[in-house]
Amino acid sequence: MLSITATALADTRPMLTEEATTAAAGTLVLEAGAEVIASEPNFLTGRKRDRWEAPLLRLVFSPAANVEMDLEWVGWVGVRNDPDFGSVSDQGDVSLRAKVRFVDGGQRRATLGARFRVSLPETSFGNGLGPNVLRMAADLLLSKPLGRATLHLNAGLLIHDEVLRPHEQRDFFAYGVAVTRPLGARAELVGEIAGRAGDGMPGADARSEARAGVRWRAGRVRWDAALRRGLAAADGTWGLTAGLAWTMRPGR
Repeated sequence: MLSITATALADTRPMLTEEATTAAAGTLVLEAGAEVIASEPNFLTGRKRDRWEAPLLRLVFSPAANVEMDLEWVGWVGVRNDPDFGSVSDQGDVSLRAKVRFVDGGQRRATLGARFRVSLPETSFGNGLGPNVLRMAADLLLSKPLGRATLHLNAGLLIHDEVLRPHEQRDFFAYGVAVTRPLGARAELVGEIAGRAGDGMPGADARSEARAGVRWRAGRVRWDAALRRGLAAADGTWGLTAGLAWTMRPGR
């Protein structure tokens, strides 16, 4: 059974919901993956296309037992068969995150933490690939053991610059609800609903997505795969995500 302690490997893939736990001091993890979803509306035209992102790269470092800092880069973003723009692609955005664990609940009580994140625009706006605006958020995190399963909750504020009106922004309630459960000694089932709720605009839309999948470990590598289902009008329909997390340097 995976332990909910400060020495746990607190990775997130393939979930969007962040765990409140943190890895041991000195831990260095490289995550890599890819995502695809069908029939996502283009926020400029409203017409649907298939969207993919790869590679999704994330480097996570724990300078202390209760702190994690990570740098994420979406290497490339593309769409297939857009009715207006065809098949186009561009570089993805860069995100910076910092997570602090305030309370370590161990294997019985709740673990509490917080996370700050900012996404820097890189992806082209002109064909509807990306909003090309600044986004930032602050979240409270909770992870609570429930028997053999663990419940993870995120709640916070997300500020998203508008795409079509300069000097305007949209404020969203950012949320995530996830459950993880061990499946044998090496595997783990994961499921979640995560997104942002509020009064959106094209390019700065409210979003919601459900994911269900599995993670399994083999030495220092943990593989993952999950089925995606968009739940909001701005999301696609069905999709997949898959990847891995490689512990480059274990903590102490």
